Amino acid sequence: MAYLAAGAKPIVDEIAHYVHINRFDHGDFRIAWDILTVLPGYHALSAVVLWATDQRTLAAARVLNAVYGLLAIGAFHWLRKNAAGKADAAATLQFALLPILFPYDFMVYTDVLSLAFVLAAGAATLGRRDILAGVLMIAALCVRQTNVVWLPLFAWLALSRDEAAAPSLRQVLTRTWPYALGVGLFLVYWMWNGSISLSKEQTMMHPDFSFHIGNLYFTSFLCALLFPLHVRNGFKEFVRNARLHPWLLSVPAIAFGIFWAGFRVDHPFNQADEPWTVHNHLLRFVVSAWWWKAAFGLVAVAAACGLSGTRLHPRSAWMLYPLTFVALASSWMIEHRYALVPLALWQVFRERQNEKIETATTALWAVLAVCACLGTFTGRFSL
Repeated sequence: MAYLAAGAKPIVDEIAHYVHINRFDHGDFRIAWDILTVLPGYHALSAVVLWATDQRTLAAARVLNAVYGLLAIGAFHWLRKNAAGKADAAATLQFALLPILFPYDFMVYTDVLSLAFVLAAGAATLGRRDILAGVLMIAALCVRQTNVVWLPLFAWLALSRDEAAAPSLRQVLTRTWPYALGVGLFLVYWMWNGSISLSKEQTMMHPDFSFHIGNLYFTSFLCALLFPLHVRNGFKEFVRNARLHPWLLSVPAIAFGIFWAGFRVDHPFNQADEPWTVHNHLLRFVVSAWWWKAAFGLVAVAAACGLSGTRLHPRSAWMLYPLTFVALASSWMIEHRYALVPLALWQVFRERQNEKIETATTALWAVLAVCACLGTFTGRFSL
């Protein structure tokens, strides 16, 4: 895949990212304030590596991003081992083939390095290395400042490591100050810059304060596609529970009602036709007729109900759910990449089902991942 990607033309946001990498590599540290929305940590690190290796091409930057992908896989394995109490090669392989992540392992995007830092920080937290976790999360903020939302999760995991007894005040302060430092630095940046987006010109596209349900339901729909067997089994269990507790039927009814009233595809970037972007065309197709919208909503709600009973380890990982809600609901543009960190963390903490289901899921992902890469790097479409 790296060979196929190396010869492909620049893809969407790769242009903006590689322009900055190339500038930094040649000693020009100007930032295109009108287009760059994230802090330039990814660009600076990539420029240093490309300069040191004297490989100054887009193809080389893509190969470097594949190295970041390997680091993300290693970080996932480390975190899964700390969460489950044992190494889990099958879960790591499954993560490596995640279809909405795999193509970006070979593209000049910030998401893979960002994810690697977040996963490594989580692993350090569960490994009782809170200072290292705090440093890694600060690095994650320098790549994508929106990673600030995961700092409370890791602080909570640090506080909940000893479930037998509540931590003392001294333990609370000792365990949480590295995460509080990251939050403080984010707030300083926000006050200095005046917006969460580095580019003030882009704040209308990426507002600081907004609430939208689009990514919540789109992510749930993605889960239906990625975990069909898990959703099927989980939905059967939900129906059985609803027979015993009829009030549960109100949950999908209310969720679908909220979807029907509030789901919109109105962000300008979701209207883009070129290149042929799968998620944009799907979203516009969904809102083109009421029956397609209803079908999409029913699938999304069914997936949420089916996966809602998934057990997480450690139990304190439940904090992932409200923070995922905040992370997804605060973004106006509907984008599958925004689901990468929540899905990766959920993959880490979830209790896996029987071997047949997990093997079938991994096989499905392998096919989807290859198709996504072939479509992206041959120019036929992008996710």
